[in-house]
Amino acid sequence: MTPAQRHMERIAAMPCICCNLLGMKQESRTCVHHIREDREARNDFLTLPLCYMCHQSGIGVHGDKTYLQMLKMSEWALLARVIEELEQG
Repeated sequence: MTPAQRHMERIAAMPCICCNLLGMKQESRTCVHHIREDREARNDFLTLPLCYMCHQSGIGVHGDKTYLQMLKMSEWALLARVIEELEQG
């Protein structure tokens, strides 16, 4: 297993960062979301743990980004929180 694969396994094992910060109950398993800007290639280390609602639903990061707006945080700020949690864990 590569270091990137190990990292993504750790991300997938975490609770959804948005649900956690919003104090919501996570309703589905955690997925790995890759942070990207424009046409930049995916980097497996630039990833967030998100549930389906926060990731792929119409109000998630691939939708209208309602949850990010509620948090008043960018994906990059969420990444910083994820890194903090990984370091503490």
